[in-house]
Amino acid sequence: MIDDFRIFEEFMNRMFENAFNASRGELPQLPLPRSGMLAKTNRQPYIDVIETDKEIVATAEMPGLKKEDININLTDEKLEISAESKQEEEKKGKDYLYRERRSGSYYRSVLLPSSIDSNNAKASYNNGVLEIKMPKKEIKKRTPIKIE
Repeated sequence: MIDDFRIFEEFMNRMFENAFNASRGELPQLPLPRSGMLAKTNRQPYIDVIETDKEIVATAEMPGLKKEDININLTDEKLEISAESKQEEEKKGKDYLYRERRSGSYYRSVLLPSSIDSNNAKASYNNGVLEIKMPKKEIKKRTPIKIE
């Protein structure tokens, strides 16, 4: 939480500094983040959840990751997806004009519309798209009881 306030404070400081410099006829500087700033924020992958009669299918966009870096946790009613992306090794002697690719983490938690059988769930990861198929638990038929 404190890191979020520091990030916001730095953003506001850069914004006011750029406005002040612009009023003096100077070009504003690009607000480039510090190296650790992006690593501390969690990105939320875009996710679709579809329910059929037999299963719930979740599809999440998680580009640039290896399947070994992705963690999936299931309970009867919740799906949690997390991942750590590692920063590419910086080569000495390179001058960067922009450097936007950084390490970071993904986290997303979704409440599921039905109870699932987490022991029989299956996941696949292909071309940056994670797909999780979760079979529903069998719901027993209701038996009406007459009141005598």
